[in-house]
Amino acid sequence: MHSEHVQRADSFTCLDCGHGWEGVYDIDVTVDEHARISAAHRLEERRVPSPLQSPCCPKCESHKIRIMRPGRVAAARLRER
Repeated sequence: MHSEHVQRADSFTCLDCGHGWEGVYDIDVTVDEHARISAAHRLEERRVPSPLQSPCCPKCESHKIRIMRPGRVAAARLRER
């Protein structure tokens, strides 16, 4: 069995309410003896579902989410000032 730890950062925008947020996820990826891959996602030490499979807005709970590269939400907030 092979395991690897990676980090992934993403930006998210809710297409219903316009809320934007960013997250840095710690991901433990494991490949078992049958070449099956599993991944455990953590956000701030809490185990969470993959943000790519079941995104949900923390403000309005909508599932209409746009996922973008990291830094997009922070850059948009800087332009608003």
